[in-house]
Amino acid sequence: MRKTAIFIMVVSLIVMLVFGIAYYHPITDNVVDSGGFWAYMYGAMSVPWVLYSGGVVFLMGLTVFFATTEQKAQRY
Repeated sequence: MRKTAIFIMVVSLIVMLVFGIAYYHPITDNVVDSGGFWAYMYGAMSVPWVLYSGGVVFLMGLTVFFATTEQKAQRY
């Protein structure tokens, strides 16, 4: 499970980097509008879904990685 979790985290990081570079838009109107959120004409906000889903999958892999760690037995 740990190898699978590491594989999931690496793949999600690669996806986030590739699509982060692919969807980068260097022309911005001002400093306030240079964030990752986009506002449409009617005020609806959206976020790049590939980056968001890559982050969610990374956190899932991180959770599986830490959930499968073996703890040394301790006597209390």
